[in-house]
Amino acid sequence: MSRIVPSCIGLVMLVVCLFAAAEPVRAQGDGDVEAKFIAMLKNATLKGTWAPVQKGKLGGERGDDSYKIARVEKGEGGKWSIISVLSVRDQQVEFAIPASVKFAGDTAVLILDDVRAGPGGANWSARIMFFDDVYTGRWWETANKEHGGTIAGTITRAKAK
Repeated sequence: MSRIVPSCIGLVMLVVCLFAAAEPVRAQGDGDVEAKFIAMLKNATLKGTWAPVQKGKLGGERGDDSYKIARVEKGEGGKWSIISVLSVRDQQVEFAIPASVKFAGDTAVLILDDVRAGPGGANWSARIMFFDDVYTGRWWETANKEHGGTIAGTITRAKAK
């Protein structure tokens, strides 16, 4: 009897491991995962909150943070473009932001490294994770990491016309 219990536990562990490994691990460049990421950000609005990070401490959360994205495009060499939509003098203007996108399984991680984006002459860096219509991440001015913060929120898409 004392030998049966460890054998049963071993068998149960083997079955659990087999079922846990039944879903394949997604690799970089997996077409399905990339297609879901592209679809998630097509005609998308990212709406949420942000909080400053200064001297290693998280400041108070602030609401009403919003970004519009027309689409994301995968280019050659694994480079991506995030086509954001900005309001300039009452007009909607598309602005391409160069980025890298890595995938941790089915979760996209957008990487900006020293990219000029938005008004002013500053360059920015960021790491933003996207999964299941939710985003969260960290951003900072490349030359001054004290000028940055965190962002988090949800993603909605405009209905097709």
